[in-house]
Amino acid sequence: MATRRWILSLLPAVTLSVLTACGGGSTANIQNPPAPPSSSVSIAFQPAPAALISINATSTLTAVVSNDPSNAGVDWSLTCQNTNNCGSLSALHTGSGQPVAYTPPSTLSGNSQTVSIVAFATANHNQNVVAPITITAFGSNLQGSYVFQGHGVGADSGPYEFAGVITLNGSGAITSGEQTVNFFDQNPAINALVSRSDAITGGSYFLGPDGRGTITLNTNDQDVGQNGVETFSFVFLSTSHVLIAETDPSESATGTMDLQTSTAAPSGGYAFVVSGTDVATASPTAFGGIFNIDSPNNISGAGSVADQNLAGTLTVEQTLSGTLSTPDSFGAVTLNLTVPGFQSATTFQFEGYIVDATHIKLVESDNSSGAGSGSTGGVAIGQGAATGTFTGLSSFSGTYVFGVLGVDLAGFTPNTFTSVGLFTADGSGDLANGFTDTLLQQNGAQGTAGSQISAAFTGAYEVFPGGTGRVRAAFNHFVPHSTPSMSPLFFFYLTGNGNPPLVLDGSDISLNYPSLGAGIAYPQASAPLTFGGKYGFSFTQQNGSENDATGQMTAIPTGGTLSGIVDNDSAFTATFNSPISGTFAAPLSNGLSVGTLSGTPFDFSPFAVDYYVIDPTQGFFVETDVVNPNDPSGVVSFGYYAARTPVCAGCP
Repeated sequence: MATRRWILSLLPAVTLSVLTACGGGSTANIQNPPAPPSSSVSIAFQPAPAALISINATSTLTAVVSNDPSNAGVDWSLTCQNTNNCGSLSALHTGSGQPVAYTPPSTLSGNSQTVSIVAFATANHNQNVVAPITITAFGSNLQGSYVFQGHGVGADSGPYEFAGVITLNGSGAITSGEQTVNFFDQNPAINALVSRSDAITGGSYFLGPDGRGTITLNTNDQDVGQNGVETFSFVFLSTSHVLIAETDPSESATGTMDLQTSTAAPSGGYAFVVSGTDVATASPTAFGGIFNIDSPNNISGAGSVADQNLAGTLTVEQTLSGTLSTPDSFGAVTLNLTVPGFQSATTFQFEGYIVDATHIKLVESDNSSGAGSGSTGGVAIGQGAATGTFTGLSSFSGTYVFGVLGVDLAGFTPNTFTSVGLFTADGSGDLANGFTDTLLQQNGAQGTAGSQISAAFTGAYEVFPGGTGRVRAAFNHFVPHSTPSMSPLFFFYLTGNGNPPLVLDGSDISLNYPSLGAGIAYPQASAPLTFGGKYGFSFTQQNGSENDATGQMTAIPTGGTLSGIVDNDSAFTATFNSPISGTFAAPLSNGLSVGTLSGTPFDFSPFAVDYYVIDPTQGFFVETDVVNPNDPSGVVSFGYYAARTPVCAGCP
């Protein structure tokens, strides 16, 4: 055994000598292979990526691979919880030390979202580093309690009303709230128009860099929205004011959302208007007036008055009385109003959601069983110290721009009547320098499918002697004269203190163009009246089905062009990020500008519009081609625009 081990031990030496001989050289010239690397492949970010970026920013990431003799570089991947909305990387492979750019998605489901960006060493994917990046939108611009309200149509194409309060936490979450909704409940066990008050149990909101956003509200009411979830688009005007549009598969509406700055119990006189449906007659109704809260929780009837348009039948100068509750924790009050002289229903209950010391948003709440008084909604504006002081013709003076949306009573479809105009009240009972675009989508009095009056007018007015602020105004002497003639009657309810009067359409007393509706009249600023800059807007179109939308636009006075982006809900189908364009002429001295709008969000495009400038920050626009002999649209449209504040420095 010892000999055998000795023989084996000689084998390496023999083998080595043979190999050396074959190489033809001496052992002094042997070169050994290089030593293996001292460590394996590794990868690291250099520098460390940002942990937080804005949705309108990009982030650059650089990864460096060490100990890779092949210099294979870096592979990149991007993941997030919402796999279809993670954003994008400029490349999926780079060389070591070469940057890659990350671009966030254009929208988020809430105010923030976290994505994971992974850098792999191409030579060995087991070697990787992860960068979690939180993307934030601009939800911090909206924080606190906001009162929201809207008006539109439900799944039955009948009127749909809502109002409520939601609390936004500044980080994309809705923490609480309450609302009242009037809608046609299609549940077979109910199958009726009803009022429903619900708690808002949560939700989310997103505000993008261009001022557009979305809101989702959660309730425990499966008959509201889509299985208890309501969705809205919105456009940001400021931290205190937002325009909204509901974009659910069964409801479509436009409205407003305003920062709540007070929940104190209201007192004194309030002008109000509401519109919607009378339950007993299943017909359109609108009414307005003044209710005077002359002692805590009480409306005695002194200094209170109301007028009603019920499907074209007027009931005027009726005494109103009632009570109201103490505000709840969300600033909501219940108003019980009685108007003995009204046709059909004479008692009404409203939920009033307090915005501040002057404004209350109203929605009728007496129809929980389907057998109540009505389904209406509107607004009340306080008269404050001016309560009871509107005693003479001089109480109504100055130039006003008014907008009214309502029902063409040739049919009962909501939002088929639009009337926008301007006039000057001289303080002595006369109206001068008037001009209006009044359109009825279903009326055939002019021998066409629809009727339109676009004309200058004069008129007269009278102030109710009781000092409440009720004004009765008649428009007449139209140029050009309409055929057949029109004699519209409007009621204005004064608010004083520089606040706008509210408007009730009393219909056409000639009966050729019966209508009803409610609106507002803004005092017009002094010249020059300009149109240009960055605006948010909302609009409602009616063409047999309703189209409601919000958007943002930029108007450029040089050349008279505008462009923007719209989110709309047409026939209960939501569409987002649709571009629009338009034209406009320099406003006349009275603030009227003729123009066009064009884009896929509109039911008929392009179409003619008139812009009515209230002041450089806001105005109305109205479609004016319903009966154009060369290109009739058959569509009526009503819109409002207002200057918007960019959500950040450098944001569009």
